[in-house]
Amino acid sequence: MSEVRYSIKIASERSGVSSHLIRMWEKRYGALSPDRTETNRRLYSDENVERLSLLFSCTQEGHRIGNIASLPTETLRQLAQENAEIKESARESAPPTSANEESLPPAVRPAFKAIDSMDVDELRKALDEASVELGYQGMLTKVVIPLMQHIGRLWCEGELTAAYEHFASAALRTYLLGHVQSYSASRNAPVLITVTPAGQLHEFGAVVSAAAANSAGWHVIHLGPSLPASEIAGAAIRSEANMVALSLVHPPDDPDLPAQLRMLRRLLPSKVGIIVGGRSSESYRRTLQEIQAQTVTDMDQFYETLNASRRHGPLESNRGRQEKTLGHANG
Repeated sequence: MSEVRYSIKIASERSGVSSHLIRMWEKRYGALSPDRTETNRRLYSDENVERLSLLFSCTQEGHRIGNIASLPTETLRQLAQENAEIKESARESAPPTSANEESLPPAVRPAFKAIDSMDVDELRKALDEASVELGYQGMLTKVVIPLMQHIGRLWCEGELTAAYEHFASAALRTYLLGHVQSYSASRNAPVLITVTPAGQLHEFGAVVSAAAANSAGWHVIHLGPSLPASEIAGAAIRSEANMVALSLVHPPDDPDLPAQLRMLRRLLPSKVGIIVGGRSSESYRRTLQEIQAQTVTDMDQFYETLNASRRHGPLESNRGRQEKTLGHANG
């Protein structure tokens, strides 16, 4: 009986690795060599899918794909097991969740409790109440962002499992994008594309940007994670977007990203501005300056940039931001 083979779409679904990333790992790092049909379509075995899952797990734990792509599958299994044992040991010696909760601002605690209980309804209730008390923008800046930063730290330190981090990201994504989709901006509202470029798989920063821009009166089109420059530009042109907002979180050292950013600027109409945030933005600072992207470091600056774009237009705002950025770098 012949072994079952899967399409790249099915292999992606089973391994948790995007189709784009699978192709990149094959082409750039030789991480695996799937069979091919007569028409050159990839076919993946169960062993291929397992290898993809292991590679993804190890990269999530901080291993660089370039360092592990050539390792035998058995070695990857051992590495994944060691990572799991280290995290389990850290969890056993970690303080209880209640101790972690005490370090949070009071406004964040109800949402954190809901995530600790994996209770979607309680999380929604906590965020709704925060919106009433703090306003929608206050809920984003004083609850959602500190909450995800706290959860990210706990996960990195082994005090929360990946399941809790994934639950929090998925539940918050659904909540925030639900507001974006249900809110109808005015017909004359400026249009913003939110997305992460190819290879950038962490979407949450783009989701928060979408929710923030929507609350500021923009018509938001959220494209999700890891899209090539040509597809981002195509969506921006078809929707007559005023700006494209990119989130750069991980990895901070993708050798292909600068070329993608330059291509995006080249393909976009000159009147369309680019705004960039995320903890890896500084790693690509030279390229961002080259393409005259506006970089932001927090939500206040993001709102300020959106407001400036509405008042003066993206190109004028781009030039002003570029002069400030270069002046800061040279000062």
